[in-house]
Amino acid sequence: MKGNHYQLEIFCGTGGVGKTTLATSRAIYLAKKDLRVLLITIDPSLRLKQVLSLSDKSAGDIKKVELEEYCFDALLMSSQKTFDRLGIDKDKNNKILEVLMRPNGGMNEIMAIIEVQSQLESNNYDCIILDTPPGKHFLDFLDASKKIDRFFDKSYIEIFKFLGKNLNSQLPSEGKKKIFSKIVSSGVKKLLSYLERVTGKEFVETFIEAIFVLHQNKNYFLKALTFQRFLKESDNYQWFLVSSTEQSKVKEIIEIAKNATHLSKEHSVLLINKCMDMGSIDEDEFSKVPVKYFIEREHQIIDFFDRSKLFKNLLKFPDIFEADPKKHVKSLTSHWN
Repeated sequence: MKGNHYQLEIFCGTGGVGKTTLATSRAIYLAKKDLRVLLITIDPSLRLKQVLSLSDKSAGDIKKVELEEYCFDALLMSSQKTFDRLGIDKDKNNKILEVLMRPNGGMNEIMAIIEVQSQLESNNYDCIILDTPPGKHFLDFLDASKKIDRFFDKSYIEIFKFLGKNLNSQLPSEGKKKIFSKIVSSGVKKLLSYLERVTGKEFVETFIEAIFVLHQNKNYFLKALTFQRFLKESDNYQWFLVSSTEQSKVKEIIEIAKNATHLSKEHSVLLINKCMDMGSIDEDEFSKVPVKYFIEREHQIIDFFDRSKLFKNLLKFPDIFEADPKKHVKSLTSHWN
């Protein structure tokens, strides 16, 4: 910990609890202290773009944002842009890689870890704030390193070790494919032959080329495993699990807390957000809900905190009733003290 902030601060929680709004307010709070702040969202819903008035076109690019007269950088996660920015060598016309790099294409969590680790190593920021996907998708993000380990397993690596220097040479793609087809096991050959029957020769060639691209850039993926070690060994991060009295989901909170095994309990904070999005609530219906209903929900969360021993700290935010998310952010910022 440096002063009253950490090198990395992670915000997680179920959907609709105000996770992104709180993460943004935290970015402003730290920017007020003249810290260099980068706010990253890997939430596919990209609610951050609404709060920060960023367009879809800005996804993947680091943008300077000014809110409440304070500036910080913001990044809407894009797997494709991360590939391009890091200079990862790939065939831009490969259809399989193109699909994998889409927001829900299967590589989002892995590329997010690569992006975060790259930003941590750059030392361009005093604090990186990470706004993660809701619920299970956050756990998928934490487990992305396992996907990397499984993909580059021993049998996979042995195939490419057999290729030796030829793999890393400047052989044209066609030459590499021919070498590959000679040394793969009969089982893989059989699989590729089935694929060719169903999808055609062009797809199989595209598939093999995608495998080569991923292997040629394996150092980027393996380097991302450093992020998992950072979470296990570093004292320079904090993670916030956001709960809400508007959407009480204690069972989901318990599931996230118990399964977030990569994260240290010593660095944990349970947040109670009472910031209501009045734009999504019918005022007549809301007026019929007794105040004690929300008080009871707050007590349920506090009771869970006391009994579970899953979190080190508890932080409560005040009641805020607004339809404009920017006003939410402004109101929340001052309460980080």
